[in-house]
Amino acid sequence: MKNTKRSHAALAALGLSVAMLLTACGGTGSGGAGSSGSADTSAAQKVLAEAQATVTKFDFPTETVDVAKSKFIVTIPCAYAAEGCKRGVDAVGEAAKALGWRSQMIDPAGDPDKMRAAIRTAIQLKADGIFLGATPPAVVKADVAAARAAGIKVVNMYEPAPGDFADANSTQDHIMAGRWNAAHIAVATQGTAKVISINDPEFESVVEWHQGFVDGLKELCPSCQVVKEVNFQIANLQTQVPTDFQAVLQANPTANAVWTAYDPVALAITPVIKRSAQNGKLTVVSHNGDPAALDAIKAADQPFKATVAYNIEWQSYAAVDQMVRLFAGKLPDNLKTVYVPEKLISKDNVTTIPWDGDLDWKSAYTKLWKTSS
Repeated sequence: MKNTKRSHAALAALGLSVAMLLTACGGTGSGGAGSSGSADTSAAQKVLAEAQATVTKFDFPTETVDVAKSKFIVTIPCAYAAEGCKRGVDAVGEAAKALGWRSQMIDPAGDPDKMRAAIRTAIQLKADGIFLGATPPAVVKADVAAARAAGIKVVNMYEPAPGDFADANSTQDHIMAGRWNAAHIAVATQGTAKVISINDPEFESVVEWHQGFVDGLKELCPSCQVVKEVNFQIANLQTQVPTDFQAVLQANPTANAVWTAYDPVALAITPVIKRSAQNGKLTVVSHNGDPAALDAIKAADQPFKATVAYNIEWQSYAAVDQMVRLFAGKLPDNLKTVYVPEKLISKDNVTTIPWDGDLDWKSAYTKLWKTSS
């Protein structure tokens, strides 16, 4: 059994014919500014069809495992106020309770110093395991090493990390997600995209999303271009980003698309766009699949047109499965890094809010965990 980025990319396209997919993606381009002399977007349409296909299969673990008793785990989100991070650690806590484990959440509130301190606290509390939720590995590398040296198992969730950073990783294919964004914009603008990019390079996942988008745009839409790159930090999302974006938008009146680092950015700039002369002329895309983002996309009356969604709770249960196997001393190499499926969601394929992953992933994991009565 393999769990690689290449195999995951193929999974999303199963179960649908190419002809049906190409037909379906024709309605995905609403909201973009095209032209009668539009470029060839057939390659982008093919990628977009794969991106929006229903997930029909996943390589779940097959070996059942005995659950260790009386374990104490600590969950550390990037910031509990951030919806994605909250949902992630809440799901770990839910699974831990079902397994009979004790859990404690330590919230660093997005502060790097507090992230490091949270890991040191977990060491002092003699935790058996630590779950990191969207914690930049470079920020906590030394503290994670100290925790592992103390015999604590560490599972890294969401953020890309070096192979020796943690005992296991539960994540998704960020490069592919960025490429999917590029495909959507190429089709939506009929190959005439002039893009404003709003990037948050403090997170490696966003760096990879951005790289996938930039490279994907070059590959799938050579006639498209990024007209402005803007960087920010999450601490300034609500205060600085809307104001800065308003100035950028005014300075780039020909822009017809916006790529954003993650859903809260797209939602934060929406009021700015709706007040601008470019309202109705911009296609905004992002990542996460947050409920508020999917609500806006489903309404089909917003500049926010598409997001690459992943099921955060699925990632968390995959991480718990890794921890169960680490405690049992039975984590095989092919499960040390798990890539959970993603799906590009537009108004045409919104199903559940939040996206449920299209599969019954929870039962797939829980039936593998053998607890004593």
